[in-house]
Amino acid sequence: MSKTITLLLLVITMLFWAANFHVVKIALHSYSPMGVAAWRFFFGIISLFIILYFQFGISLFKFKFSIKEWWYMFLTSFFGIFLTIYFFNLGLKTTSAVNGSLIVATSPAITAIFTFLFQKKKITLIQWLAIVISFFGVAIILVKGDFGKLAQLQFEIGDVYILLMAIVFSLSQIIVSKYLPHIDATVMTAITSLMAFILFTLFSLPELLSTPIPYDLYFWSSILFMSILGTGIAYTAFYFCVVKLGATTSTLYMNLIPFFAVLLAFPFGEEIYPIQVLGGILVILGLLLFGFSKKGAP
Repeated sequence: MSKTITLLLLVITMLFWAANFHVVKIALHSYSPMGVAAWRFFFGIISLFIILYFQFGISLFKFKFSIKEWWYMFLTSFFGIFLTIYFFNLGLKTTSAVNGSLIVATSPAITAIFTFLFQKKKITLIQWLAIVISFFGVAIILVKGDFGKLAQLQFEIGDVYILLMAIVFSLSQIIVSKYLPHIDATVMTAITSLMAFILFTLFSLPELLSTPIPYDLYFWSSILFMSILGTGIAYTAFYFCVVKLGATTSTLYMNLIPFFAVLLAFPFGEEIYPIQVLGGILVILGLLLFGFSKKGAP
């Protein structure tokens, strides 16, 4: 597959993930964060295994992995899907879709720090400056421009959960690029999603057994969107791009998420505030600086 098509896949993936920030709020009106995640991955797994069947046929049952590969796939599932989606759903209960998408846009900077710590990849002075600018933009979003709150560690809990999401998601990309680049992206996505579904089901089982299943059309539409497009197709495409382009380059495209989230804010009826714009501009400027500096790096 050409690099142009791979980059186009990344752009489409970011569009689906940006939409998730708005769509998930519809489902969260009727169910808890853990319950929404369980239903999302139930249908997500079905769509993934349909994709796998068309790709490999019955030979998909013949895949064999080492104990180490199983372990790294579990870690990818735990950090990159289970904790990521849990913090995502929990955060979007109390913060706006635009706020959340702007904070998640720091993932490239966080990934760069992880590659420096775990893969010993050098970060230039300009790249460190870009990371600081991005995090300063996030700080503005977290404290809504009131830096007195920063000194007192007073943040909106939803924003903190989204920042935690960005951290654990970035960590999972390092695991994929370092330990699992040889495994087919669809196979890995299906296995890690199945692991995550089991975890979500175990933790939400009391609710699933005691809470009536919603019959609202909007709820199930949002679940199916997140399952098929936001999970099955998006995660497969993203892991494929991580293997082809590397974790840092792939996550750099996550700066498109706030752009798409802002465009989608209007049809979803969400307001945009000046402080979000200021913080978002700093986040994206930092990421653009990081991207340009990376092009000239050895």
